[in-house]
Formats: sequence, structure tokens, C-alpha cells
Amino acid sequence: MKGKSSIFHILLLFVLFSCSGKKITEKNPSSEIISDSLQEIISIDTVQIYKISDELTLNGRVTLDPKQTARVFPIFGGTITEINAEIGDYVKKGNTLAIIRSGEAADYEKQLKDAVENVKTAQRNLQATEDMFHSGMTSEKDVMIARQELTNAHNEQQRLQEIFSIYHIQPNSFYQIKAPVTGFIIDKNINKGMQIRNDQDGDLFTISGLNDVWIIADIYESDINKIHENDSVRITTLAYPDKEFTGIIEKISHILDPESKTMNARIELKNIDHILKPGMFTNIHVQSTLFEKSMPRIDTQALIFENGKNYVIAITPDNRTKIKEIEIYKRSGKYCYLSSGLNEGEKIIIQNALLVYNALKAN
Repeated sequence: MKGKSSIFHILLLFVLFSCSGKKITEKNPSSEIISDSLQEIISIDTVQIYKISDELTLNGRVTLDPKQTARVFPIFGGTITEINAEIGDYVKKGNTLAIIRSGEAADYEKQLKDAVENVKTAQRNLQATEDMFHSGMTSEKDVMIARQELTNAHNEQQRLQEIFSIYHIQPNSFYQIKAPVTGFIIDKNINKGMQIRNDQDGDLFTISGLNDVWIIADIYESDINKIHENDSVRITTLAYPDKEFTGIIEKISHILDPESKTMNARIELKNIDHILKPGMFTNIHVQSTLFEKSMPRIDTQALIFENGKNYVIAITPDNRTKIKEIEIYKRSGKYCYLSSGLNEGEKIIIQNALLVYNALKAN
């Protein structure tokens, strides 16, 4: 079907150009005014002047955005009795990740029970002191002291209840490890039955939102002067060969790694559908600008190569097609910069340029 479509377009162009009755020659390769039918199968672009840019490819990797990452450490030492989350799980803020039985939690339980009893005792003392005051058996100062003791007992009970809430302490010496943020479990360092200490260096879980990720690019010494903050980049991955991600360089470290002899650059990306995973390798294509030159730039789709020369199909001011030979100064990604052949403001055919070229040559 695709071949038949191309033949149809060529035949259509033969008809369109032959209708003009005007002979097309190498010296004057132009046709009559572009018809409405031809306009339906081509697209036209305007030549503009740009500073010459070069595309530099860097190696990089996907890393976590620290602003969306939380590391979970134990509050108290103890024994892991239950684990409710594994690497890769999606958890919401407040979900229980693990349960630990702890002697320190038991100590807080005892303190809270004592605090509750102290409040009851202080309430009874205050009631007795007020009764004695009304009977003239004690002073107002004694009443004030009893009231203060009750206030202190209430404050201590409230303090311990807040600790229970903050540390998620449960009855029977248990406390819960809860997710501080919503995200994915990307690291887990505990197993059921494990003994842990509250002063250990390692975290129990690492959680990251993955709504945003960082791309860290490695810049070699030879390329340092070519990379600048705010440079535009394209990012590709092995996992998604047909996808491109775009961004800008947010920050450059300006410090060389002593082992790899590279300098890091950071790109921040929105991670739609969480398709970029921490640890993925990437290629970062940086658009570096050479400020000393500006030249006409065209899309490479417009290029036609024949007999060692490059051509484009230009649109004349009176809306006719014309074959023009061009000289390419430099190619960079999907664009090329021209040293001759076109000027700023000229219009050229992008889509189906080769079909138009063949039709013009055939006339």
C-alpha cells in the first residue's frame, strides 16, 4: 500500500507540473504556481538564521530527586516482628511498613500508665484540699499547690501521649514504622526477626515519589568548555528507544571526580507514568552553541542528494517551485547549517520534497 501511495503521488505531480505547459530545465527548474492539490501533500518551512549549535552526547544515569526522597530510620532498638512492604511497593504516607517490639517502647508504656495514675492522684488530692479549705482546715496556698500539681500531672500525661502518637507506640511494647511520604519503596534493609539498634547508621527503608527524577550527566575535561547551565538537552534510554525526553541543564557541579575525571551536570525531569527508573543509563544530547557564527538553518528532511550535490525545493515569491543547489556547512541533529544556496526568509518544501524534485526533473 505504501508503494502504491508513493506512485500515486508521483503520478499526481507529473499531472500537476505537466499542466503548466512550461518546459523545466536545469537552468530554470521551476514550475507554474503551486496548486491546491500539491499543497495537500507537502509542507513548507521558512529559512531562518541561527547561531550554529553542535550536539554533544554525554553518558548519564537516572537518580532520585532528593526533594521527594525519604529515608526511614528506627526510633528505638528492638526486634522486627512484622514487615508489610517490599522493594517496588507503592505506599501512601502513613502506611505501616514494619512493626517492632522494643524494650524502650515498654518503658514509655509504663511511664504513660504512671502518668495516668498521677493525674488521678492529683485530682483526688485537689478535691480533698478544696474540701479542707472550705472547712477552714487548710490555706488557699495549699489549694494553689494542689492545682499546680494536677496541671503538671496533666502536662506529663499529654507529653507522653504525644510521644505515643509521634512514634506510633502500640500496646504490649510494640511500635510501628510508618511511611513518612507517598512513593515507591526503592530500598529495604530489614528482615523479620532481625535485631536493630536506634543508633545504627543504615536506614530501614528508602521511599521516593518518582514524580520527578534527576538525570546526572558525566562531562569529561575535554568537553567542560562546551557545556553551560540552561543548555537544552535531549535524553534517550535503552529501555525506550522510540522516546525522547527534553530538558535543560539546571546545575553544573564544577568539581571533578578524582577517579573518573568527570564533572557532573544535573537535569530535572517530570517522570510521567513513572517510566524512568533510578539506575537507568541514559544518553544526554546537549545542544552546544558556537557563538562566533550564524548561518541559515534548515530541517534535514528538506535535503535531496544527487550526484554528489545537495538540493532543496524552494518556493519563489510568485509561489512557484524551484530546484536550488545548496552547500552544507555543518549538520547537527535534525538540522543543517548552510554556507550558500539559501537566504533568510526563503521558503522551502519539507515533506515530500523528493517527490517534487523527481517530478520537476522529469519535465
